Amino acid sequence: MALETAVRTEFLRLLERDAEFRGEVRRHLLTTELIELPERFAAFAGRVDGFIVEQQAVNARVDARFDGIDRRLQAITDDLGVLKGHAAGRAARDHVETILDELGLTYVAILDRGDLVGLLHRFPDIPTGDRQSFYRADLVLEARDGEGIPCHVAVEASYTADRRDSDRALRNAQFLQRGTGHPAQAVVASLRNDRDVQVLVDQGAVHWHRLTEKDLAPD
Repeated sequence: MALETAVRTEFLRLLERDAEFRGEVRRHLLTTELIELPERFAAFAGRVDGFIVEQQAVNARVDARFDGIDRRLQAITDDLGVLKGHAAGRAARDHVETILDELGLTYVAILDRGDLVGLLHRFPDIPTGDRQSFYRADLVLEARDGEGIPCHVAVEASYTADRRDSDRALRNAQFLQRGTGHPAQAVVASLRNDRDVQVLVDQGAVHWHRLTEKDLAPD
């Protein structure tokens, strides 16, 4: 037993301290596949790392391509939105009499940019952005009510009206009332409204002139 213990101890000492002896033992105990496994794993890991790097480069190129496509699609969507807005504005101008009839008013005139500039020149306290937005109003009408009292109508046109449209119409109506001293009403002309605008319509704060697809079709 003492001899076995001594042999075992010596064997373990050689395994720990003698690399050449350790290699000989490995070759006797392990198959070639197991001996070469660390090298093969290192090579495999290298190939995987290389594949990951290549795939990341491919993904970056694909992402860049899709980003480009997304930008082009967004540009097309924006252009379509502008075209729809112009079409809605043209339709609103074609429906001046109808809009006024819905409000119980009679037509007097369409105010141009010069008229709008003249209305606000006495009010320097109005912020520049709001003033310029007023000058670019889609449609501003001068009218009379059933008793012949002058009044005005601020119309904002859109394919789908949102709060930007209703806020502009309401703000422009306030400026008209301030500049003329006469009542003014806010109108959105659109095919449909988002939820916020529809709430204002239902409350009577804004009048909705409903457009149709036919109204927006090219002449």
